Amino acid sequence: MRLKLSAALVAAALLAAPAQARPWAHYSNATLGYAIAYPADWKIDTNYVSASLGPDREIHGTAFHVPASMADGTNLSTDTSLSVESIPGRSCKPAQFVDPAENVHKLHAAGRTYIAASSEDAGAGNRYETQLFVVAGSCLAVRYFIHYAAIENFDPGTVKAFDRARLLRTFDAIRATLKLNA
Repeated sequence: MRLKLSAALVAAALLAAPAQARPWAHYSNATLGYAIAYPADWKIDTNYVSASLGPDREIHGTAFHVPASMADGTNLSTDTSLSVESIPGRSCKPAQFVDPAENVHKLHAAGRTYIAASSEDAGAGNRYETQLFVVAGSCLAVRYFIHYAAIENFDPGTVKAFDRARLLRTFDAIRATLKLNA
């Protein structure tokens, strides 16, 4: 039997962990009106700019990058991040943040509705995955950006595949802490 936990339950479990075992930090952005919690060992970039749509269509936000300890010994790149981004407007679509916007669908999670989409790319032995969650009725989005090297490009036993399920659980737990009008 498969058990399915909601992002809110995962976030609550992670946040309830003893402070010394898994401390979390909090970030607020008064200009965009949101607050979010993230693992304290993650690197924050308050000047993050996504150029995924090209240099003339920059999207500004704040990124939370995985710590080197999560990538060490694996094929995961340390530019892997969760970001909170905003573009001008009132009700945006995923295609305004990522191209191509594939698998567009509504997602109800942690008491909020998102318009979600995904996108993938590859080049020179690298893989790039994006999962995007636009807060319904707004132009605020949460982006999961996963960058990793193709595991088959490494000599056997030299690098292990990163724990994708753990990374996505952590991203979901962070997104579940998003509070608007902070």
